[in-house]
Amino acid sequence: MADTIKCPHCAANLKFEAAAQKLQCPYCGGIFTLDEIKTDIEDLTAKNVETNPTVSPDDTIEMEHLEAIEGEGVSKADNVEFICNSCGGKILSDASTSASFCPFCGSPAIIGQRLSGEFQPKYIIPFKYNRDKAEAAFMKWCKGGKYTPVKFVTNENISKLTGLYVPFWLFDVHGKVHQEGTATTSTTSGNYTIIKDYTFNINGDIDWVRVPFDGETRIDDALMEALEPFNYKEMVPYDYKYLPGFFADRYDQSAEQLNERVKSTCRDYVTKEVNKQLNKYNSKKVVINNTVIDPVKAEYALLPVWFMSYKYLGKYYYFAMNGQTGEVAGKAPVSKVKQTMFFSVALAVCAVIARFILGLVMGGYVG
Repeated sequence: MADTIKCPHCAANLKFEAAAQKLQCPYCGGIFTLDEIKTDIEDLTAKNVETNPTVSPDDTIEMEHLEAIEGEGVSKADNVEFICNSCGGKILSDASTSASFCPFCGSPAIIGQRLSGEFQPKYIIPFKYNRDKAEAAFMKWCKGGKYTPVKFVTNENISKLTGLYVPFWLFDVHGKVHQEGTATTSTTSGNYTIIKDYTFNINGDIDWVRVPFDGETRIDDALMEALEPFNYKEMVPYDYKYLPGFFADRYDQSAEQLNERVKSTCRDYVTKEVNKQLNKYNSKKVVINNTVIDPVKAEYALLPVWFMSYKYLGKYYYFAMNGQTGEVAGKAPVSKVKQTMFFSVALAVCAVIARFILGLVMGGYVG
């Protein structure tokens, strides 16, 4: 059973309203703080019993969220059915989805057992940007692309914007830096070039706190990194009551599986910092590099992202917006028609200007 959080006044399904940071009833207009809603997550989890994971060929439930994240679509063989406790309809969910919507009545659906035990986050950053602001940000972003296809900016496309709590691991990392090498400087004075040789020895400890790495393989890592940083001052202990009205996924990559990526990223950072210190030299060479990067601990959190994918000429393009800070990232498709028209107009303008200049040179305008 996929459960919901009920309005104390009319028993309709509540949704978390990002702008108000409260739960809101779309029917009677009731607004409630999270503390005013006393649903027991253990009861909610106990009700969520998975049904037969096989899917009938006759099922036609839309899976826009799953397709948006996966890109090429999701195999139905990997999905599980839940029953909406509002209308009894089937909710088709893949193994990672923990909060969704009923495709029949539109009720927000929480699959509590998916975010329990080892999969229960320690923290969550609630959405601050609601759908209206996300759509406005998308429209503004689209205007920045002069070759963006007209069909890219349509109501149908905008409706695919998905508010998703993305699973992140927040790593505390300790680094012990030890690098030795040689460097040279050269200066010219008159007819002489003075070359000086140096040796360098860089040692030190460095600590990173809560470095974010998304724990979901279906989401592009570079896209998520482009949305950082998140403001951890607004991070709160996890509460499932922030979920209704949004999608939420659980991780499919453990902290241990991300360790090598964490180490590689931190090593790259150390290299950049060392190079900054050595920029005063004309050349440098690291001879000994005994730098050690050690992830100390990782905490599991859900962070808010507005996400949309668009298929154009057989290729997927993505838009994402940080649901807390409003930072946007992505790559829009390029319309070949618009591009051709732009260059045609540019060439025509250049031709007119050239003829005008030629006319001035020849003593009159050539018409």
